[in-house]
Amino acid sequence: MTNTGIPIHVSMSTKVKQGDEHKDLHVNGDGELVEKEQSTYVTFTEQLQDIGEVKTVIKIQQDTLTIIRQGAVSMRQAYMEGKETEGSYSTPYGSFQTLAKTKRVQVEYPEDAVVNIQIAYDLELQGQNAGFYQVTIEGKET
Repeated sequence: MTNTGIPIHVSMSTKVKQGDEHKDLHVNGDGELVEKEQSTYVTFTEQLQDIGEVKTVIKIQQDTLTIIRQGAVSMRQAYMEGKETEGSYSTPYGSFQTLAKTKRVQVEYPEDAVVNIQIAYDLELQGQNAGFYQVTIEGKET
């Protein structure tokens, strides 16, 4: 990997379990993967139905993975395996404090994809349980 960036297509799937309810969310977008200053960055743009465009940056460091989203929805959340981390989430309807209790962060660079990320965490929104999240992010070279 170099500073110039590898063009990729990103697929992000999120499974949410909140009480007896289960939701599956999927987003896709084109972007790039760049390695810079001992961090790897995955960037992509997604179109959210009825809301608009969101630019997403995933910063991968040795012990921390941070997701930053800006646009129609804004979010900043760090994930550290076995730790609790504070973050924020903003929509057109308001801003909220978040707390992620991360169970697992796994980053791989398999042969059939440029990057594969898995995160599992309990999320609190304004101090209230918002569910258990399992996120899979896959980047494939375009």
